[in-house]
Amino acid sequence: MNTSLLKFLSFILLFATASILPVNVSAQAKYFIGFTDKQNSTYSVDKPNEFLSARAIERRQKQGIAITTDDLPVSSTYINQVAQIATTIHYPLRWFNGVVATLTPQQLTAIQELSFVKSVTKVFEPTKSSTDEETDWQPLNQSDKNTFANLNYGASYTQVAMMNGHILHGNGYLGDGMVIAVLDAGFLNANTHSAFDSLRQKGRILGTRDFVNPHSDIYQEHYHGTMVLSTMGGYVDGNLIGTAPRAKYWLIRTEDAATEQIIEEYNWAAGAEFADSVGADIINSSLGYTTFDVAGQNHSYQDLNGNSAPATLAANMAASKGLVVVVSAGNDGNSTWHYISTPADSPYVLTVGAVDNNKIKADFSSFGPTADGRIKPDVCAMGKGTVLAIATGTTGTSNGTSFSSPLMAGMVACLWQAKPTLTAQQIIELIKSSSSNYSTPNNSIGFGIPDFALASRSDIVDLPIPIELWPNPFTSKINLNLRKPNTELAISVFNANGQILFSKKALSNGNGLVEIELPKDWPKGIYIISLSTAETSYNVMGIKQ
Repeated sequence: MNTSLLKFLSFILLFATASILPVNVSAQAKYFIGFTDKQNSTYSVDKPNEFLSARAIERRQKQGIAITTDDLPVSSTYINQVAQIATTIHYPLRWFNGVVATLTPQQLTAIQELSFVKSVTKVFEPTKSSTDEETDWQPLNQSDKNTFANLNYGASYTQVAMMNGHILHGNGYLGDGMVIAVLDAGFLNANTHSAFDSLRQKGRILGTRDFVNPHSDIYQEHYHGTMVLSTMGGYVDGNLIGTAPRAKYWLIRTEDAATEQIIEEYNWAAGAEFADSVGADIINSSLGYTTFDVAGQNHSYQDLNGNSAPATLAANMAASKGLVVVVSAGNDGNSTWHYISTPADSPYVLTVGAVDNNKIKADFSSFGPTADGRIKPDVCAMGKGTVLAIATGTTGTSNGTSFSSPLMAGMVACLWQAKPTLTAQQIIELIKSSSSNYSTPNNSIGFGIPDFALASRSDIVDLPIPIELWPNPFTSKINLNLRKPNTELAISVFNANGQILFSKKALSNGNGLVEIELPKDWPKGIYIISLSTAETSYNVMGIKQ
């Protein structure tokens, strides 16, 4: 084993066994402790192989993503000083530059006095656990043989063929060479369930990690992740074939099913960081957060702006590192809160709603828009009556965007296998542009149901980095994210016939954002917004409502 690999493995394992929990630690409050900087670090961006895997570095290189101080581990000097005071340090968060720790009131006071501590936020407090939400499922009825390209999908044919995923499978794209990280609540019996025999036999489960309790066995925890995993990696001939049966998987527990507190968003961030560091290509998260057991932690609708909630900030960071992050929209479509949750509000993730086997929106599937007016969900897949593995050892059906999301994530793996030169954001744009509702997106089904066969046949080999436009549809004021700070540009707006209607010069702000006010009396319809810099031009479609 080479020296670089040894150093990387040492970094990954540094906190795997550090949290020897006292008996009463679960009854104590937990905090995120943010640090002012990453000084005194023993790591350098010039030697990323000491803290990132070769796959993680390669992903960045292929997509032209620089390694920055965000990637550097948290200062061990600071961690050690906090460890001398805190009851327990649970894990560091390099993207947030801090640690999650258990503190007594006296320890909290001492921590706040440290010169390098920037902020301290309570993320968990002892309280009565919420009732574990049960997932309804039904035994799978005997179905007719559904075979395509020597793959007998059985009852799962509809959920794959709805996206023309069977065409990709028939062309040899089943996720080979792709790595998917599954962030969930547990994977009960996934180590023995026959639906995962092929994953185990071929070494396609790369490992596990538990950020809720590092000493637990995630194969004895909640069953939700087992069901989620099966829609991607499951294989039961004649009953169930997942959308990416030949991909490799990391199984990561970030969700504590017994309670609901905002610490789980920090767990999510830790899981996403881990997925990045070990070289995952895709994250599937069938998790979402809006309200918590502690009312003061609750998100308001205004928090769904793509840049506020901890899990959303972490999803933004993961996307910036070149991962495709696929997130369930949520199951609140019938509730008074009928909006999506976090991190589904991120502008850089692929948010997935649910439809039934007739391609009709599932009534429970959550709606957009985000608080800042962007369309969500982005796309949809079959989340009602989804065929999947049940932790008891059988196969059955269940409902939820929890299952439409991994169906989509598996197809993302197959498409990226077919289009390996594209970046993560280009893959997302290609999926949207191949979807059934692309010309008339809405906050019910987004851009619709993707056609992955169409996407895979696209002659586009190098899509420009897409411009983020919101709100879309718009009335008059629009916001554009060029991702180029303080850049001079020319803006032109064309109608569907190619006639120029509007033009002006502008300067993007320090975050790469531009705001434009368009005439309110323009007719409803499709418009093309063109932005030109000194180097290149970008086009994005907008819809006037």
